[in-house]
Amino acid sequence: MTTTLTIQLLNESVSLPDLTIGGAIDIAHIPSEFNEKRLSALIGHLSGDAGLAGRLTAQERYYILLNHQATTSHKYNADDAGANDEYMFETIQSDVPNEVQVGELTINHLLGAHVVVLEGICENVADWLIGQMACQLSGNLASIIGGEDVVWEPLPATMTDSEINAAIQERFKFINGLSATSKFNDLVDAYSNGTNQLAHFVKLGSDNKGLTVIKSGGDGDMEPSRFHTLDHLSGAAARLATCLA
Repeated sequence: MTTTLTIQLLNESVSLPDLTIGGAIDIAHIPSEFNEKRLSALIGHLSGDAGLAGRLTAQERYYILLNHQATTSHKYNADDAGANDEYMFETIQSDVPNEVQVGELTINHLLGAHVVVLEGICENVADWLIGQMACQLSGNLASIIGGEDVVWEPLPATMTDSEINAAIQERFKFINGLSATSKFNDLVDAYSNGTNQLAHFVKLGSDNKGLTVIKSGGDGDMEPSRFHTLDHLSGAAARLATCLA
């Protein structure tokens, strides 16, 4: 039975049909350690828009994945607030800003185009934090850390992977050179303030392997969980995808 779910993202709605076996095989050819690249391929197959995954925020991408996995596992109930409330929170789209200003610094959304590049160059959680900052910060960093003006431009999804990579590498060098006891902490505080205001759909974190979805727990328990693009497959399709990985 074909199942199709339509979900509302920040600025557009997306229909999520069942993934075809051809689509699954195409995704399986991408090495499993590149989950963000696999996720981009999944969104491209489901939407029919190859560029959509790069334009979406990282949170929107995982919101699509969680909804699609729940639907294809036949656990989705249209009467529920969400396909998996354990990992998602209710979002009023109009309340989510496009960007946040902290002084002369701007914190932008983390985009799919960013995370696909980041997973190819980040080796640990420190790389992921600094890499996300490199992608999301623009404006004058000196308004937070002091000193001479350091003005960064936003990194739009229209940039190529190589252009995004070059910008990240340059910004990596700058952030890595900041004082660990003052300037770096000040910049992280401003970044965290901004990203908290940009939160939507799912709460993302990162570990040494990449982005994680933070599960809600009792008494402050927050368990990081990783969702892989083809985890919902079963039977012959799952065995075939595993062989191709």
